Amino acid sequence: MTKPERAFFPWASVIRFGLGHLRLTPDAFWRLSLPELTALIGGADAPHTATRRGLEALMAQFPDTRSSDAAFAKEPSDGR
Repeated sequence: MTKPERAFFPWASVIRFGLGHLRLTPDAFWRLSLPELTALIGGADAPHTATRRGLEALMAQFPDTRSSDAAFAKEPSDGR
């Protein structure tokens, strides 16, 4: 049995994102430099993992209220 090759770079995912999501032509995709590709993917701006303190700050800034709860409790309109 042979060892499976190790993938050092997620090429399949990156190609799928570039050609499918960004709708780049194959020529445009393969001409990108890695820094350009990283910028398009958003790797440089990836959000940090949320912390308990950050969640609590957001909850204090945007508290749940009864008026917002009531909006979700309404029955959907059937258009009549």
